[in-house]
Amino acid sequence: MRTIVDTTKVAPEKFDRTKFLEGDTVILRDTTKKIKGPRIALVGPLIKGSKTEKYGEIFCHDSIIGKSVRSIVKTNKEKSFTLHFPTLDEYILKISRHTTPIYPKDANTIVALLDLHPYSRILEAGTGNGSLTLYLARAIYPTGHIHTIDINSDSIHKAQKNIRQYFRGIYYDNITFSTGSCSNILSSLPGSAEKYDGVVLDMPEPWLELSWIMPKLKLDGFIICYLPNITQILELIKIIRENKFKLATIQVLEVQWRPWEVRATVIRSKMGENVPFSVNKLIMDNKIPEKALAYVCKPAYMPSSHSAFLVQLKKIEEDSLEKVKFQNLYDLGESGYLKNSEDSEDSEDSEDSEDSKDSEDSEDLEDSEDSEDSEESEESIDSGKIRRIRKIHMVDFL
Repeated sequence: MRTIVDTTKVAPEKFDRTKFLEGDTVILRDTTKKIKGPRIALVGPLIKGSKTEKYGEIFCHDSIIGKSVRSIVKTNKEKSFTLHFPTLDEYILKISRHTTPIYPKDANTIVALLDLHPYSRILEAGTGNGSLTLYLARAIYPTGHIHTIDINSDSIHKAQKNIRQYFRGIYYDNITFSTGSCSNILSSLPGSAEKYDGVVLDMPEPWLELSWIMPKLKLDGFIICYLPNITQILELIKIIRENKFKLATIQVLEVQWRPWEVRATVIRSKMGENVPFSVNKLIMDNKIPEKALAYVCKPAYMPSSHSAFLVQLKKIEEDSLEKVKFQNLYDLGESGYLKNSEDSEDSEDSEDSEDSKDSEDSEDLEDSEDSEDSEESEESIDSGKIRRIRKIHMVDFL
């Protein structure tokens, strides 16, 4: 089901961001903190008669409602703050969180890897607090659609709240929210439902859902997996190869941002020995003498540590899973993978079988140095398992 928003029917005040209205969310920047960055507070939704406390300061909503962008308001302690509409990055980093959000550096990269356009239809599994959902919705607005799924109903409710409160909720109607496992939700969709242009999986074991997702994804569509650990990537690639999913691994990325601090400062030795001055005041008043002006340029102390790996997969062929009923991956253990691999080896051509037999004989000769003849058949099975495990851990980036 696709939701298309007719922008001609949207109230003009939804797009008018010159003044703050009741229900808006606002960013306030401290005007007195200019040296190492201002204090930033997120306040909202604005409600007449309400107050919000931040940094020990009390902000009255009535003093903000009706004001224009970049106006200055004062707190109960006479501190001055400028008013701004939050950018999406600021909003995501400042909203209260019950789960760790997908940070802007990763969310923006995911949007690029999916190659989104205004008519895209995207599946997201793992809604969380709705951070990535907002980035996806903004990229496909106004004629695209996001179907987001989370197994936790509390996460869905929090995400709906966060999405309604951002930018007056203009993206909300382009999103369908579902609670439950990805497999259960997708299996309940009608067979005539339109396929997805792309898929994002933010879950610890995305391979468990691939058999349900593949038939719902368009040919040449992308799947992006958000995985914190490299071991998860190896498991994902192993199962894709083992089950012969028609997916190519395009790339595995780790996105790093390195912020820098660039600001004006004062060279004390060039100010004169008998001239009293305050460095902070000169900087804040923008009155540094040209002869004493210098700049600090260095990496900021803000960490840009690892958040997760992004695995970009592409559907390269209509998968046979759409026509043949396969065993559910939830029921497969290690023995199941090995059994499937042995069955596939038995079905190889006679020439491949002879090559396999030769390799088995060579391995058996090596093993026989440390074992008895009566244990040869048992060792052959063990060596076959070892050989297969090595094979499925080989990663090809197609």
